[in-house]
Amino acid sequence: MSQENMVVIVTGANRGIGLAICQLILKNNQNVKLYAASRAGADLGLKSAGSGSVKYPSLDVTKSQDIKQLAEDIKREEGQISVLINNAGINTYPEHTPESVRKMLDVNYRGTYNMCKAFIPLLSETGRIVNMSSVGSQLKIYSKHNAARFRNTETYEDVEKIADDYMQAVKNKNELESGFGDKGQGYSVSKACVNAITAILARENPGLIINACCPGWVDTDMGGIMGKPPKEPIEGARIPVKLGFGDISGTTGRYWANPGIADKADGQVMAW
Repeated sequence: MSQENMVVIVTGANRGIGLAICQLILKNNQNVKLYAASRAGADLGLKSAGSGSVKYPSLDVTKSQDIKQLAEDIKREEGQISVLINNAGINTYPEHTPESVRKMLDVNYRGTYNMCKAFIPLLSETGRIVNMSSVGSQLKIYSKHNAARFRNTETYEDVEKIADDYMQAVKNKNELESGFGDKGQGYSVSKACVNAITAILARENPGLIINACCPGWVDTDMGGIMGKPPKEPIEGARIPVKLGFGDISGTTGRYWANPGIADKADGQVMAW
């Protein structure tokens, strides 16, 4: 896509993969106006390699007023955007309580959805959205019934019903019996919801390119929860940056990843 006068938003930009995404965007694109958003709105010291610029808005994706304010500011200052990369996310593992699970659903899934709904009206005709997902989103951990429910979602309300059913199973401590896999799958459920809404939004907005992706197992605070990750953040940034800026032949509504979580290529369409 054309790199002239591009306006790009990256959420969760203050560290890890989000920061690496920003660095790679600025390295590869000379004229981008980058909004590197984080809850603190911290100055990250990022520099454009050309005539572009960087701003650091404060954004908590669980707060509707934050999202509304950013959309209003960008509409007033820029008119439209070119790329939205929804990177903000959390993983509360090993904590597994109704409160921690709700927090993951609110940030990873609902925050992503609400950002999409707010900024789709501001996207250019060739605009793109990239939603960060995870290998944990793959449906093999669920019962056949729940896997089919995810595959067959047609509306946001369908996805929300699955999320609500999962929350109820967590409260009742019967996730396995309810077809959501063993306990501790809150992060995976939130990312399966991301994949589902990505497909729904792509169908609802056929002129746009909207995809989800897994960056692989990356050496970040979140990635290190389960051991020593094999990939550096800049390597994890390759797939989302490709989906935001590269030639993907108009592919939309799909989940992208590498065959292995340690693989360092720039991704391909995968079943989830």
